[in-house]
Amino acid sequence: LFLAGSTFAPWYSASRINGTLRDNEVYLKSLAGVWAFAELSNLYCHVTLRNLRPAGTRKRAIPYGYGFNWLSCPNYTFETLAWSTVLALTLDPAVAIFLAVGTVQMVFWAIKKHKNYKKEFGKDYPKRWVMFPFIL
Repeated sequence: LFLAGSTFAPWYSASRINGTLRDNEVYLKSLAGVWAFAELSNLYCHVTLRNLRPAGTRKRAIPYGYGFNWLSCPNYTFETLAWSTVLALTLDPAVAIFLAVGTVQMVFWAIKKHKNYKKEFGKDYPKRWVMFPFIL
């Protein structure tokens, strides 16, 4: 409701954005493509994580592959990218607040998950960034 209330407000009507960057077809299609990439990448990461544990066991494995070779939590990275794209599409302060709060929460989860991976797998766990390459 918080996001919908401001996104569907009168200041986002067609007449208000006509002639602005948000009216540029290349801008909109490019960001829609980035959003689709981020969401499909997030899905791929979740499927990878789901398949790490064989059915009926408690054994876990180290995730590898798409995004996992560099990051412990690429799913959070792709989720942040998707919401950043929504922010760029809407320029909505409510989306900015949602993105900030969500990203901070995902950083906490990612740090915890990274520490648990290192504790569980020890020296076998490869050196990786937590969530953002070259930053965290």
